[in-house]
Amino acid sequence: MNNFITELSEKAFNDEYLISLIYNLEKNYCNKLLDKEFIIKLTEEELYDLMRFSDILCRSSKDEHKNLSLKIVSLIYEFKELLEDEFIKLSIINVLTKLGNFPSLNLIRMKNENTGVDEIDLDLIIKSVYNMSPIGKIFTDEQLKVFNELKTNNHFSVSGSTSFGKSFIFEAFTKYLIEEHNKSDNIAFIVPTKALINQVSNKIRHLVKEDGYKVISSPEIPKVLQDLDKKYIFVFTPERLISYLSKLSNPKIDYLFVDEAHKLLNDKDTRTPLMYHALVLARRKSVNIFFAAPNIPNPSVFLELVNNTTEESYEVKTESVAQNRFVINCYNDCAYMISDFGEDIYLPKLKFSDNVINNLSVVLNTFSNDRQSIVYCNSKYKTIITATQYANILDEVDDDDVNDLIKMIEEKVHEQYYLRFCLKRGVAYHFGGIPEEIKARVEELYKKGSIRIIFCTSTLLEGVNLPAKNIFILSENIGLTKMSDVDFWNLAGRAGRLSKDLSGNIFCVNIYNQHGYWKDPESLDILRQKNIQNIKPVILRDNNKNLYKNIANYYMNKAYTNKKLSETDKKIIEMYGNILLYHDTVNSDSILKDKFIDTSKNSLEVLKKIRTNNSVPSDILAESINIKISAQNSVFNGPKNPLPTDTSYEGCYEVLKILCDQYDWLTNESKGNNPMIKSYEQLSYYAILLEGWINDKQLNYLIKKTIDYYYNNGDSKYIYLNKNEGRYYDKFDKTNAYHINSLINALIIDLENNIKYKIKAYVSNYQSILISNNIDCACDWEKYIDYGTTNPKLIDIQNLGFSRNIARFLSEKFNNLFKVTEGEITGIESEQLKSSINKEIFPNEYKELSDLFDWDD
Repeated sequence: MNNFITELSEKAFNDEYLISLIYNLEKNYCNKLLDKEFIIKLTEEELYDLMRFSDILCRSSKDEHKNLSLKIVSLIYEFKELLEDEFIKLSIINVLTKLGNFPSLNLIRMKNENTGVDEIDLDLIIKSVYNMSPIGKIFTDEQLKVFNELKTNNHFSVSGSTSFGKSFIFEAFTKYLIEEHNKSDNIAFIVPTKALINQVSNKIRHLVKEDGYKVISSPEIPKVLQDLDKKYIFVFTPERLISYLSKLSNPKIDYLFVDEAHKLLNDKDTRTPLMYHALVLARRKSVNIFFAAPNIPNPSVFLELVNNTTEESYEVKTESVAQNRFVINCYNDCAYMISDFGEDIYLPKLKFSDNVINNLSVVLNTFSNDRQSIVYCNSKYKTIITATQYANILDEVDDDDVNDLIKMIEEKVHEQYYLRFCLKRGVAYHFGGIPEEIKARVEELYKKGSIRIIFCTSTLLEGVNLPAKNIFILSENIGLTKMSDVDFWNLAGRAGRLSKDLSGNIFCVNIYNQHGYWKDPESLDILRQKNIQNIKPVILRDNNKNLYKNIANYYMNKAYTNKKLSETDKKIIEMYGNILLYHDTVNSDSILKDKFIDTSKNSLEVLKKIRTNNSVPSDILAESINIKISAQNSVFNGPKNPLPTDTSYEGCYEVLKILCDQYDWLTNESKGNNPMIKSYEQLSYYAILLEGWINDKQLNYLIKKTIDYYYNNGDSKYIYLNKNEGRYYDKFDKTNAYHINSLINALIIDLENNIKYKIKAYVSNYQSILISNNIDCACDWEKYIDYGTTNPKLIDIQNLGFSRNIARFLSEKFNNLFKVTEGEITGIESEQLKSSINKEIFPNEYKELSDLFDWDD
């Protein structure tokens, strides 16, 4: 029977009549995009034939046959009037059932509705039981296959489309482990950035709320919780996982889930060595590591990276959502759909003008069809300017939720913040430099439908889950660098989300007529040919850009092989060099160490020499891989001043001055396009940010203080401003909205990247060196920066999973509701808190707490 089905589906797949039918169906879909009232121009016989072909193909074991079956029903589904035909509706239900695509069934039928067709209903009954996940949602067939692999392996790596549902599988597996292992395991999730910690933590907290687990995002577990012998689920960035694993007294982690594993493939991101270091530390402690990544044809590479066997991997090739590809060129008034079944399908002229924003408006009005859409821009500047200019031609909207967000921006950010203006017109933008609290609300309102169009940068590649029917990609670049195939399809894969759509639309739009913005015809090959090649991290490649030679040069203080290396490239070499030194110091096996030793005959001698000359203890080195080893040794072996106890501006300035001098920031942190510091004068600016941050001040306070700093009593300082692809200096004008917005964006980046990441790393290293040399640290400046407070009580509250803002709010308004054990805060009376908060006065705080505690209104 299977051979017969395979032979039949193979014939169907190559049938010229079917190919012509699908091509005709795509033409009809193009007309439907342009005119919602368009009636399909296929005969009943042709439609029924399409459904019969789809029925044959969905029974095949071949992925390409299943994907074609889904493609057919996804296009038919767009003509909603066809669902009134009982045969077509039942055929679509049958196909989705056979494909195991259960999340999409509710788009077609009422929940638990019987079809009246025995074969379909029996399939539905059997699979609804067999495919049921531990969290009460039904797996697709492919998800179930992956889930079963996770259950039977101690490590595993999986890759699938962006819409496959990898996070859902990890959540289901977490629930399975808790139930199957009788709540005996500690589990960790690693996220690429701090921005995702709260989002993932809240989701996991809801998942395990009945299981007695504590969800922790800090590497420091409150002592009272340890004494209660609780089990934990951790949500960590790589830095926090490194910090956690470096403390021998911390409870063992049994399972680690890496949901955005493709970050390990980025050789232009300094977070890549950090994540690698964290994973090797975990592997060394016998943690079971599971990887998931989008669109990687060789997922076994992640297992190879941490010295695990590589057989336990699987690439999911079956699609959960079909995608339609379009090209729009506003400069020759040309738009077409790329078809795999015939020539490109050209659309009627859209009468574009010579105005970029008017043309964008034509594109969005024509193709968005009131459906949620994402517009990708390659830089923050492009995102803000394009969103603001587009919003400028729209009418204002009146939405209570949007108005609440606008009010929040006025109160917590600044009344001239451009996002406030965009929201008034029903548009938003999204990138890494937006305040987290605001960004979370933007994401929520977009998912809710209050915001229909959102402009964004590559933050969507960071794991942010925003569903969209359409994605309009305005550039083939990230910044000025061409997107990799993996990044492009991860971005394009946001078009169409499982359970929301059967298909999504990808539009590559040339509105600028510039290189890097789809002007060149060959740039469209990435869209036309989805042919992602096997990819390896730089440390595994034969062509590794002389990484290992340059690590040796770094150790020996010699010039790098390429004199034109960027500062980021140099930093990555230094970080891998520090990781390698740590591996050698603690006698740990690693692929990095093996590759280095194999590079040249004197590699072992070079390693021995750097190891012998190094004075920094291994535990300090493990947590400080982003600081030059020569700088660490200079501090360790030289004279050291204790850090001040004063946390005023003067104290903060003194801390920064000590670090700047000790680590020679003016040499080590002053180069590249975005240096941390260029002159001593910047220390006074950083002192303003540091003082406000660690003393519980809100963002609007920091913005006001920074405006005052740059205004300088009328003798304005110069600030960096963006223009097109370049930057320029200008005197700060506090009446200029663009200057205000540029200052706010720079402030947030400086706070996140420089204060809370780079400077905190230096503080951590310096304090560790002081303690190692028996010099007392009266104040824990690292903790102050990490938590944004010097108040021990607010630190305790944050350790329970509350954000900095909510910790401050609860401490001020509901101090009496905290549970205290042995002098430490262990929880809060959540139901009493719910009844005590006036959600009319504190709507945003109530919303955040409601999400945290899963309050049902």
